Amino acid sequence: MTRNRIVARAVVTAGLAVTASLAVALPAQAQVSRQVTCDGTIGAQTVGSVVVAAGTACVLDGTRVQGGITVGAGAALDMSKTGVYGGVTSDRGGRVTAVDSVVRGGFDHTGNGQVRFTNSVVGGDVAVRGETTFAATGLVVGGDLSGTAVSRFDVSGSSVRGSLVANEAFSGGDLCGNRVYGDAKVVGSGGAVLIGDAGSCAGNDVDGSVVVDNNVAYLVIAGNTIDHNLSCTGNDPAPVVGTNTVQGAKLGQCA
Repeated sequence: MTRNRIVARAVVTAGLAVTASLAVALPAQAQVSRQVTCDGTIGAQTVGSVVVAAGTACVLDGTRVQGGITVGAGAALDMSKTGVYGGVTSDRGGRVTAVDSVVRGGFDHTGNGQVRFTNSVVGGDVAVRGETTFAATGLVVGGDLSGTAVSRFDVSGSSVRGSLVANEAFSGGDLCGNRVYGDAKVVGSGGAVLIGDAGSCAGNDVDGSVVVDNNVAYLVIAGNTIDHNLSCTGNDPAPVVGTNTVQGAKLGQCA
């Protein structure tokens, strides 16, 4: 077993442990149905669903949310040790952070601002669009993880059950030490990108293919384990390709 796979499995195990601990603490959904508008701090209590109104700031600290969370324009949501039965939707939200938290549904963010996950779990897809700075460390995603037309897209030490896609990240971003069960794609980035570098940015373990197309800045691909193909086309400058373990074909600029 490669070092990347050992690290990735450790990440998944840790994420599942967090999920299990929060699941035990969450009461039956039928017990609480009220919706709350959060402008301030909600601590260790159970609520039905949460609305963060435009321009306000909400802190959830040890909170159990039996519904979903909606974040309004320019609002901020900071979650710590929080469990959410539903999903989180941020429409032009200013900032969303999650630390040691679980969202059983998906996460959807549109607009500018900042999104950051640390040692957290999202059961569905994570989709981020717009001029947002996205960063995830120790994130476990049950579906796809994607960033489209974002400012920057950094993912490290995370596990993605679907595909990992960075599409048109204006300032680029780094993908380091991740376990991806689908494909990993970096397309149209305007800034420097590391997909592993056999140094400070650990290589990734990808069950599918790695696709690197039409990027226009410095790009390194090194130290990765790829079960299918490594394909690179239309990048200017051409990517710097180090040593990768590729079970399929090396295509285009990565041949």
